[in-house]
Amino acid sequence: MTHASEDWTMRRQVMDVIIDVLSAVATGPDVRTSLLRHLEENPGNPEEALLAHLRDRNIADDVA
Repeated sequence: MTHASEDWTMRRQVMDVIIDVLSAVATGPDVRTSLLRHLEENPGNPEEALLAHLRDRNIADDVA
């Protein structure tokens, strides 16, 4: 497996996770908004978008 195919596989897996989160009935609107904003800020890099989203959520949890 080449580095490029590994990157593509990881991106596909991350996009599957993101799609599952966005489509889940239990996902709140604030989570959807945050995740979509991070996807917009990181075009072509869903792994960076998910990581930024999780960091934001972690910071919010620490503050609460």
